[in-house]
Amino acid sequence: MKEKKFGFMYRRISSHNQIGNNSFDAQKEAIQEFAAENNIKIVGDYMDTAKTGTVIRSRVGFQNMLNDLKKHPEVKYIIIHFLDRSNRNARDFLNVIYDLELTGVHVLTTTGLDSMNPEDRPRILDEAVAAEKYSLRLSQETMKGLTVNAKEMLHNGGVPPYGYTVGQDRKLHIDPSKSPAVERIFNMYATGMSYEKIIEWLDKNDYKTARGESFRKTSIKSILENEKYCGNYFWNKRAGKDFRGMRNSHRLKDDYFHVEGGVPAIVSKELFNKVQNRLSDNKNKIRSHNGKNFYPMNGRIYCSKCGKPLQGKVQYSKTNKNNEPVKQYKYSCDCPEVKTVNEKYLDDMIIYGLRECIFSPANLEELLTMLNEYSESENQGIDLQIAILQGKKSDIKKRHDNLMDVVEKGNGNKSIIAQIEKLQGEIEAIEEKICVYEASKKVFTTEDLASIRLMFTDYVRETHNEDVINFIDDTVEKIEVGDYIEVKLKKNIKVDSNTKKIFNN
Repeated sequence: MKEKKFGFMYRRISSHNQIGNNSFDAQKEAIQEFAAENNIKIVGDYMDTAKTGTVIRSRVGFQNMLNDLKKHPEVKYIIIHFLDRSNRNARDFLNVIYDLELTGVHVLTTTGLDSMNPEDRPRILDEAVAAEKYSLRLSQETMKGLTVNAKEMLHNGGVPPYGYTVGQDRKLHIDPSKSPAVERIFNMYATGMSYEKIIEWLDKNDYKTARGESFRKTSIKSILENEKYCGNYFWNKRAGKDFRGMRNSHRLKDDYFHVEGGVPAIVSKELFNKVQNRLSDNKNKIRSHNGKNFYPMNGRIYCSKCGKPLQGKVQYSKTNKNNEPVKQYKYSCDCPEVKTVNEKYLDDMIIYGLRECIFSPANLEELLTMLNEYSESENQGIDLQIAILQGKKSDIKKRHDNLMDVVEKGNGNKSIIAQIEKLQGEIEAIEEKICVYEASKKVFTTEDLASIRLMFTDYVRETHNEDVINFIDDTVEKIEVGDYIEVKLKKNIKVDSNTKKIFNN
């Protein structure tokens, strides 16, 4: 199990006009997604509303975060959305990064920048300067220069795509030490290999990212979607900031600077297009799993006679007592020797079988150990969150007690009494939150396993999300339907003799 890392989240909006929109929510969503992908537990959330980005000392939330970092040295990460959310004064920002680096704290952006990574520092400096230029209304002049560079198909700053280097002519050139990995990534994905298998091959052959780390799913996906690999130069493809001052890195412009053949190609256009088609199909696959016609086992069921896949279909029959049409789902193929199989019957039988195998007495001890290892990691994060709240409570209580001393000396007025009541309310709110955190700490027992077993079937059948899809992908290899139904599992699951009797009978 991976070691849990702890981090703080920082968000900022720069004007009262943004308070009513979901700028904070957009930043939070992006940060939480990035943290989950990088195994970082968010244990503190700090924000500033309507605070300028050029003066750090005026931002209470930012200062509170820096103070809590000193109190909790186990927190080693600050995650922000974009650099301009943290600061638009390059000097102040770089000073903060320097001070944090001395204590081993990383400043991470959801775009992948890491303040502790030497290779990211030029880009961090560029972005910090660019943010300050923006605040000084110089972005238009900057864009003019970048446009000139783009017309000459020069690399416009930042880390070059994996597999390329930037030459003295400031153009992209193929890196012969890394380009074979790019070719293999495209070929493996095009032939149907999963991200996990691609990462496994990269690790086995000692290919690392520019940071010297193992590849992740997000980095593989970024490579597969980058059209520079098939020889297309592009610039200014990402949409600009919207009315909230936010930029959606996934939203592209309809019209951007684009030159076919402007970059040396690592893969052919045919291979690149094949990969894009598979990426699109996989997106549709996720949508179909969340649609109204949900077939959990689609793509895994085959006819044992002809070997062709059985596909889920919707049929209607007038079978109820009111003679009204009833929707039925069927799996079938064109083989005349195989009858259609009722989807609910088949899926329920398979899910029931999985449940009995997974929760077989032979697996209970291992399941309990795995759950409690996960719980221990989560509880560690909860303890840290409680400690941070306790620190805040202590600070507020000192202010509360000082004001109480003033009142007891006969110097209190309505304003002071109001402040005391406000601080008392904040203390009670923190104590309530601490109680909630304490109650959320969990140690799993055999009774919990029994409860999870009861919820298993409903979860797989009714919770049509990506986690369910991934679970089935990780577990079910192939299902063959004919005179008998044979289920082949990807992983060896221990089954005790009594459970085996269920299937033998």
